[in-house]
This record gives sequence, structure tokens and C-alpha cells, in this order.
Amino acid sequence: MQEEAGGRAPSWLTHSLSAEASAVLSPEALLLPDHVLDFIDRHAFTHGVYGWWFDHGLPLVPRNGCIERDGKHLLYIGIAPRKGRSIKLGAPSPLKCRFQKYHLRRVRGSTLRHSLSALLQDELHLEFRRDKRDRVCMDRRHEEKLSAWVDQHAAISITQDDEPWKLEEELVRQGPPLPLNIDMSDHPFKSTLKDMRRALGRN
Repeated sequence: MQEEAGGRAPSWLTHSLSAEASAVLSPEALLLPDHVLDFIDRHAFTHGVYGWWFDHGLPLVPRNGCIERDGKHLLYIGIAPRKGRSIKLGAPSPLKCRFQKYHLRRVRGSTLRHSLSALLQDELHLEFRRDKRDRVCMDRRHEEKLSAWVDQHAAISITQDDEPWKLEEELVRQGPPLPLNIDMSDHPFKSTLKDMRRALGRN
């Protein structure tokens, strides 16, 4: 995929997709992880789609065709809430909760964080266990090591969308390569990543 100056998504791609898609693929600026919760609050985002961008700290991940900006590549698209997920009256914003409770804090419940753990297991000397439901878990010390890595190597783009699952499918199926996405993805790295994830906490 050819990129325009400044690392933005090519105009033919952003013009062919919705404004919400453009906000994820070609944002005005990328957010640092420790700024994303404040950004969600200031913009009163509740439901949305977000992109995770990473520098070259993930050498195993292929980046051919991935959108690049500010030295980082867009490698993953996520949403909150999931389709069909009921939202209780007065409950916190699903989008804020997704970051605060999972992506920025713990492996259990975060597909992205699970994948990062598999890719960084040896580099960060991470240790894992499986809970009674066979979900991957780490203790606080190892979660904090992963969070410190994310703070140093990642950035985020985000947009409000009342039906984020529709945009997610559009981006994963029709957008740029997203090597860290698994659901709906046909990226060739998917099988390798799934094998690495499956091995965590088995020994």
C-alpha cells in the first residue's frame, strides 16, 4: 500500500470509507496510552472504534502494506461495545471501560494485550497461568511490565461510532492489513499469532 506524505492513509482509501474510518486510519494526531482516557472523557465518547499503532518494538509482526504514521504502524483495530452487548443504565462508558479495565491493565479480557504478551513473552520475561475458564492471566508485576512497554511503544487513534461492529468489519475486511486482528481477518500472520497465544500458560 502506498502512503501519502506524513504517513497518512492514502486518499483513495480514506475517501472510499466513512468519516469515522478516516478518523481511525488517518487521525489528526495519535494519542499516547496515558492520554486516551482523558480524551474519551473530554469528547464524551461512549461507543467507538479504535486503532492501535506500534513502533518497531514488535519485530516478529509483518508490516507490509500497513499504514504508517509518526514512526508507528497501525496493527490492530478494536471496538467497544461488542455487538449484542447490553449496556446497563448508568454504567460507565463501554469505550472508556474497555481501555481502563482491560487494554491498559490486564491480559484477561483483552485480545490485544493477550497477543502482545505472546509476542513479548521472552523479551519481557513474562509469566502466565490459566484460570478455571482456561483464560490467560498474569500477576500484577508482569501486567505492569507489559503496561510499561505499551506506554513506550504504542499510540492510539479513536472515534465515536454508535454501531462500531459495522465499521470494525469494514476495516478488517476491506481496509489496510491488520496483522494483530484475529476475528474476521485473513491476514497470513493470523495462524502464527494464534499458535503463540494458545501456548501461553501451558507449561
